[in-house]
Amino acid sequence: MSNPTQKTPPRPLFDTAEALLEDLSAFRAERPSLVAYLATFSGSVDVEVDLRHARSFLKSYSASPSTFKNYRGYLERLILWSWIIKGKSVLDLVRTDAEAFIAFDKSPPAAWVGAAATRRFTPKEGLLVFNERWRPYGVKVTKADRMRASEHDVKPVSKKRSAGSEQLMYSVCCSFFDFLLQDGVDIANPFKSIKRVKETRLKRRPKALTKLQWDFLAGEAEAMADEDPKHERTLFIVVALFAMYLRVSDLAGRDNWQPTMGSFDKRGDSWWFDVIGKGNKERDITVKDDFIPYLKRYRESLGLSPLPHKGEDTPLLYTVHGRSGVTARQIRNIVQPVFDRARAKMKAEGHKEEDCQELMEVTLHWLRHTGATFDAGIRDSKHLQMDLGHESLSTTQDIYYNVINEERAASNRGSIRGR
Repeated sequence: MSNPTQKTPPRPLFDTAEALLEDLSAFRAERPSLVAYLATFSGSVDVEVDLRHARSFLKSYSASPSTFKNYRGYLERLILWSWIIKGKSVLDLVRTDAEAFIAFDKSPPAAWVGAAATRRFTPKEGLLVFNERWRPYGVKVTKADRMRASEHDVKPVSKKRSAGSEQLMYSVCCSFFDFLLQDGVDIANPFKSIKRVKETRLKRRPKALTKLQWDFLAGEAEAMADEDPKHERTLFIVVALFAMYLRVSDLAGRDNWQPTMGSFDKRGDSWWFDVIGKGNKERDITVKDDFIPYLKRYRESLGLSPLPHKGEDTPLLYTVHGRSGVTARQIRNIVQPVFDRARAKMKAEGHKEEDCQELMEVTLHWLRHTGATFDAGIRDSKHLQMDLGHESLSTTQDIYYNVINEERAASNRGSIRGR
């Protein structure tokens, strides 16, 4: 017998972590399309019970934005699949259902797939309604593929989901059912009985620039700043991400924190940069002596004194229109011309095609990895760990000091005879 809800399109069931903490009646009153959507399942699935449990589970992760977004997405897929495809509550799923969902998750139908980072709800007449473009599965197109597609005037190809995302999905589903059990719900975890074969992953070199690529990139950033003072900001961003191993959010800020010039703090003879980083954790980062001239020239381009004073509340970054604060997306747009110019100059000077092409794939996160990779050979691993903000020293060692071992091995491949 066919499930009458299978023709129902998937729609978002949750919004932001902040919205999750709102009063439920107020949340739904502001989103009438969600109320109407839930009503389509009336009589076939007890959606209210499923949502109550899901909201309780997700609330426990609301303090960590990245974890919340991941868990929200994976759990939402399971619930929508259970309601639409199986026509039953998630509380009624059994092992064979869990296996079917894993197969579905590996290859969802086109109607369930859309562009990544699409807004869930859009404003309309003072309320929030479903964004018709949102889909449970969001796929990304790599930057390099977008650029190649643009150059050849074709549609870019979406990036396939990784095995890592499949493993995380399985982990989230298991955690959800374990949460229900601990909350006193009388059910069995349908995912726990599925035997999972963990994939063995080879340690991979982090995505980083070569010294040649970095020299071209830094050189073009300086040239742009020399040509036009507005690019002093560009140069500052590029060098800051590289020299202090920053994430983009360390410059763009977060909901509860924005970087200022006062984030630079001199203690004794050393400069430090204080941030609230990933997971809302405070950390201070050592500032290289070689970075100070870049800080000075950037500040002087803004009409400020060469160095910050303690507690200075001047915003770290401004938009071209003089507004304080710059988003992560704006930072990426600011730096992209540097990547393009560096690539063009390398091609013009006849460098290897693969080295030039790689600059099509570069993201700002590569600059963090590049700085750390260059410094791993000359810095104590514990010091590097603290500046990177890794919780575990083994993470730093596995990522960056494994690279040193690879280079050490590569340098010892000469022949024994005939040297």
